[in-house]
Amino acid sequence: MKEIYFSNTEYNDILNQLNQLMQEADQIAVADHKVLLYQILQLFDSIHREPLARIQEALQKNPDLKREIESDAAVEKLMSLYDLLEVNVNSNSQDEKQVAFIPEDQVMMMQVPKKKDWLELGDVSDFEQNKLYPKNYQKVNFIISKIGTDVFAIQNQCDGSFLPIDQGKIENHVLICPWHGCQYDIRTGKAVDESNKKIEIFPVEIEDGKLLKVEIAYE
Repeated sequence: MKEIYFSNTEYNDILNQLNQLMQEADQIAVADHKVLLYQILQLFDSIHREPLARIQEALQKNPDLKREIESDAAVEKLMSLYDLLEVNVNSNSQDEKQVAFIPEDQVMMMQVPKKKDWLELGDVSDFEQNKLYPKNYQKVNFIISKIGTDVFAIQNQCDGSFLPIDQGKIENHVLICPWHGCQYDIRTGKAVDESNKKIEIFPVEIEDGKLLKVEIAYE
């Protein structure tokens, strides 16, 4: 197809610049700014993906036109980036040899950063030893437990299950799930049976030796 706005080389340069900018954006330190940028990119993705999918569906009715359009390197790249085209990686056509586009698996995608809040949960002396206290914040369910002079915060959900485990028990820093009998080290969140099971732990601070604070990460 005819090159209208950019040559294939210029188009490839634009993709390279975009990839670099995505990598730089992924380093944004302020979580709120990063989340906002990610949401904007998601909406751009949606408003492009839907019409492209409709165009592809319409082209199914005209196979000759479909082949002509999809044979263009720039169109093929766009459709494949949106998972709307199965790219023939074994093709040896002359057009594909002339254009060195960035492979899709090398295009950087931003990870959704989690927001973090420090929760004040009151006087640490009010918590009884070896007792499980279920808490919830921003749809994050977690458990507080005091063992000796230490306090731990851990996910209130067995790995691979939606069931809460605050009705379980603590034995020597081991949290035992009441449903499955799974055992987790409350200090690390890792299963004690050397399996790959693990549940999330949350940072804990005791301010001025009294105020219990827990940092919760959420989407």
